[in-house]
Amino acid sequence: MSDQATQPEPQTLRRRPGRPLGNQVVADRAQLLAAAARLINANGPDVTLDDIAAEAGVSKPTLYRTIGDKAALVDALSELLIDAMNAAVRTATATTTAPRKAFEAAVRAHLTAVEADRNLYLFVNLSDRSSAQLERLIDRSASPAREVFSAARRAAGLPEAAARTWAYAVTGAFQTVTTMWLANGCSDRDRVAHELTELLWDGIAAVGDLG
Repeated sequence: MSDQATQPEPQTLRRRPGRPLGNQVVADRAQLLAAAARLINANGPDVTLDDIAAEAGVSKPTLYRTIGDKAALVDALSELLIDAMNAAVRTATATTTAPRKAFEAAVRAHLTAVEADRNLYLFVNLSDRSSAQLERLIDRSASPAREVFSAARRAAGLPEAAARTWAYAVTGAFQTVTTMWLANGCSDRDRVAHELTELLWDGIAAVGDLG
């Protein structure tokens, strides 16, 4: 029998993060973040870096080299979560022209996105951050609200400068209410969205004809 006849047929392997044959680490940042988010959502916000490394099939040093320490992981997951929430808000408000309805749609979309990633939201919001990280993430979170307020003030012939302050204010309110809503389940999502709109929009609309 020839040597060629004894050669095994080539196989196509599906790689996941880890250490394949040849001892070469295969670790993709996006895959590691997806593994972290998956584990946190499944097991709760108290998972450790060791747990995440095991879920991703890599060593802890590999996780550190690719993502960084826990603060870096929280920062990266925060950006992914904020981007998902912002996309949901922009989709919900894209076809709504009435400012108040757009605001309530934005609140509801925010809560819906958080509800889908409940444990991930708690993980990133109950972790310590530097002031620079917090400032950047707040600015990123406030972006859709600022767009809604800017459009409403523009339509009413009012200066848009206040939109940034309003956006920061409601972002803080959203975060506090959302965290407590997730913690104690005091009300359903649509009711919370309506109650937040009632509380916040009356003050916003009182500044001009924004209703």
